[in-house]
Amino acid sequence: MRLSSAMTSAVLAVTMGLGISTSYAQQKPTRLLIFAAGGPVDFVGRHLAVKLSPLLGGPVVVEARPGASGVVAAQAVANAAPDGTTLLLSSSGLLTIIPTITKDLPYDTDRDLAPVSRVVINATALVVGASTPANNVREFVAFAKPLKDPLIFGSPGVGNIVQIWIETFKAATKLNITNVPYKGIAPVMIDILGGRVAGTFGDMPALLSHIKAGKMKALGLVGTKRNSAAPDIPTIDEQGYPGVDALSWYGVLAPAKTPPALVAKLAEAIARALADPELKAKLAESGVEASSSTPEDFRQLIRDDRTRLAKIIAELNITAQ
Repeated sequence: MRLSSAMTSAVLAVTMGLGISTSYAQQKPTRLLIFAAGGPVDFVGRHLAVKLSPLLGGPVVVEARPGASGVVAAQAVANAAPDGTTLLLSSSGLLTIIPTITKDLPYDTDRDLAPVSRVVINATALVVGASTPANNVREFVAFAKPLKDPLIFGSPGVGNIVQIWIETFKAATKLNITNVPYKGIAPVMIDILGGRVAGTFGDMPALLSHIKAGKMKALGLVGTKRNSAAPDIPTIDEQGYPGVDALSWYGVLAPAKTPPALVAKLAEAIARALADPELKAKLAESGVEASSSTPEDFRQLIRDDRTRLAKIIAELNITAQ
């Protein structure tokens, strides 16, 4: 089978080390698609793009494609030319939860997208409004148990991993919580600050400034480890409520027919970008751990997390609301 001229140019470029600074790469910028502007994926994507641009020999532009909890952005990448110039920066939920709870996706996650590299592992916190009379999970449970009306928690869309955290938190605490999906985390934050929503779970880049300013309270972290950016926040697990431990990560994917040599070189460029001390420090300050991987390891991570989360989804009867 003969390659198209565009694919041939891409393959020739990556054979020159990371010299994707050929005329082809310079003529066409790399688009890094995300599912919502203004949230933690946007934050990570824009900082990553700055370091990737010189490694790829041309501008890397972050482009928001909102809609259907990330499905719109994923479909755009699945249908894009496999030349390395259209990539997806995905949250974990889009690759593990959405395929499990959503029927009739317009693409097949495994068939139509090629994993390139994991990018980060996030610290994630349970946050509530500053006026909430609780400073940790135990106090929050004691405050919320007697309430007659359900607590409203916001989440950034159906199928987002926040839905898993809310449901596992409900199961662990036996609280009456209603999940209300929003279009991204930014409007959830606005409604928490305005007192219209009781709380949410969020990745640290979206939360840390509000927590440090005293506008929100962080009651506990997801997982089993504290985070260096906020070492005083205990985990929910260590407060006696185990099970809220599904980790959030982001990763880059390409169209499925992207040549393996190009996928490998893109992964190498991402690894080099994430090894940059300035970027590592910037991410760490925001509660994010830079964590690259090989394409093969990233593919296995997606499969393993999807299998593990599918069991939780079945046990808690989580559906596409």
